[in-house]
Amino acid sequence: MKMTLEKRILLFSFLILFLAISIGSGMDIMALRRDHVNALHLRSKGLATALKSNIEKVLNLGLELKDMTGVSEKCREIIEGNQDIAYCLVSDLSGKVLFASDPRFMNFPARQLQSDQKKEGDHPGSGVYKNRVSVVVDGVGTSFYDSAVSVVGPYGKPIAMAHVGFSEQVVSDKMKGMVLKTLFLLAVSLFTSFSLIMLFMKKYVMQPISVLLKGVKQISEGAFDTHIGEVEVYEFNELARNVNIMSQFLKNRDAEIKKNYQDMERTFEELQASYRKLERLSNDLERSEELYKSLMEDASDAIVVIGGDESVRMVNKMAEEFFGYEAKELLGLPLTKMLLLLNISNIPKVHRIFREAAQGAHIAEEMQLCKKEGGAMVAMLHASSIKSGSENVVQAIFRDVTREREIILNLEKSSADLARLNRMKDSFLGLASHELKTPLTVIMGYSELITTDLADRMDKTVLEMVVNIANAASRLDNIIKDMVDVSMIDEKRLQLKVEDIQLNRLIEASVNELRFFFSMRKQEVVVNLDESIPTIRGDALRLMQLLSNILGNAIKFTPDGGKITISTSAKYLLRGKAGSEASGEGREHHLFLEITVTDTGIGIDREDQLRVFEKFYEVGNIQEHSSGKVAFKAKGAGLGLSIAKGIVDMHGGEIWVESTGYNPERFPGSTFHILLPLAPGLGENATDYSRLLR
Repeated sequence: MKMTLEKRILLFSFLILFLAISIGSGMDIMALRRDHVNALHLRSKGLATALKSNIEKVLNLGLELKDMTGVSEKCREIIEGNQDIAYCLVSDLSGKVLFASDPRFMNFPARQLQSDQKKEGDHPGSGVYKNRVSVVVDGVGTSFYDSAVSVVGPYGKPIAMAHVGFSEQVVSDKMKGMVLKTLFLLAVSLFTSFSLIMLFMKKYVMQPISVLLKGVKQISEGAFDTHIGEVEVYEFNELARNVNIMSQFLKNRDAEIKKNYQDMERTFEELQASYRKLERLSNDLERSEELYKSLMEDASDAIVVIGGDESVRMVNKMAEEFFGYEAKELLGLPLTKMLLLLNISNIPKVHRIFREAAQGAHIAEEMQLCKKEGGAMVAMLHASSIKSGSENVVQAIFRDVTREREIILNLEKSSADLARLNRMKDSFLGLASHELKTPLTVIMGYSELITTDLADRMDKTVLEMVVNIANAASRLDNIIKDMVDVSMIDEKRLQLKVEDIQLNRLIEASVNELRFFFSMRKQEVVVNLDESIPTIRGDALRLMQLLSNILGNAIKFTPDGGKITISTSAKYLLRGKAGSEASGEGREHHLFLEITVTDTGIGIDREDQLRVFEKFYEVGNIQEHSSGKVAFKAKGAGLGLSIAKGIVDMHGGEIWVESTGYNPERFPGSTFHILLPLAPGLGENATDYSRLLR
């Protein structure tokens, strides 16, 4: 298993600390041992010097060294007063021990110490010397550190050596405690230093490295949006900043690579699509050429292709039938010669048509030509330029329109005949209404005279007959009036008596006038009038006629118990001024008053809603015809709504009807809308009433 950087650094730090502290502690212990040994040597030297002084004082009294007494006791006193001192003895210059603090040291190898001193260049009389010596005491070999001082006789010559020494065991015992203390301090120092290093490593080395490693790993996995935050260590922070820069660079590079890849992929797809398209176009072109040839041959029109040199390049089968010439007779002929062959009039004009078509224009021209076997016909020529390789050719299509021309002429003649019949009808309406008016006036006059002045002289049965004659004459008079009005509207002879009108009051008067008919059919009338609408300019009598016709129509086609609602309101509408379409001026807002009449009747089919305002539209099944105003679903003369539209048009307004359809069982109803300007011709004072508009 691979060792992590953290473990390596911690192990290396531990070894370095351990070695450094161990070496330092070992050197300190050696220095302490040396200092302790030197201190004991100094003490031994002092004691030896004191013993020497005492001996020299006795020698100066004239006593021989070997005759002295109490030297051994003096040595024992020195030993007893200094626990670290192991022995004290006096030897002669030959190395023989004369006096000793302990008899065990009588065999002390003083001679060996002196000889070692001589090898080093000194001699017994040179002063103080020290050395290390091994002595067998009680059968056990022990090492001692020996300090010796020369004892000088009365004549100034060395005569003996005073030895004071201490055991190496004393030094070792002393050093054991120091070693244990040092080891304890070593362990504490090592633990403390290692802990501090570990914390330092964790916070200032491993943690930044972990952050960097995590960010670099995410970046290596493709997360180029990764941003490494700021770390406390300057070097690592710089590294993190550079990694972020690298990440942004990689992100931009990755985006650019993706974009280039997408562009390359799109380009490849476009190339593939282009290749497929070219392949498809090639196939289509081949099929188109075959199809064109097939269509040209099987076309129902005569097709002739003229080349750039104005010669006939191609002729289809229908052209052979159309012109009466075989293809081999026409192929290769110059255009002018073919036109002469077909006996086409105004050849220069036709020649110019082909030239314009060769330049890209699409020409449609009608002309006359002759077949080979004779017989003139009218042909419609369509000439256009088509590309054939690198050459522009003209495709000329000839269609036989002789029959169509005959039909158009017949239609024009029929239209003229219908216009003449319409004029005759209008004349007949005027004549009939005029001729019926005079005898009808006489009938109505005598009927009224009999029913009023002579009623008490007449038999009741005869009187009832006369009343019926008077009612029938009145209904006939209304029909004649409608016929006269229609005739005058068509001939634009109807004049309006324009005055200021309160439209709401006019509607109320119309409703009251028809109240009898509403009650007979038990129909509910609801009037919703906007009292804020302004007065308008118009013909009150004609507007009453308009309302009567619309309301009468609602009464007639609404079942008993139905509902009829009349409403008024004001609204602005976009309308153009007179001549605005021709001059190109914009449309303007104008104020209109709207009247809506809504019923719950049988409704009107959508296809009939545009024709109900035509003259005599209701005239159909004679069995449904009735001049009465209360006969349910009865068809009248078909003049009421036509007159209503004429009156609205003369006032400059509009009228239309809305219905979901005809249904005599569910009664979907109808709504008639009437728009009237403030004055005939889109009143000029519309803006004066803008404050009244809701």
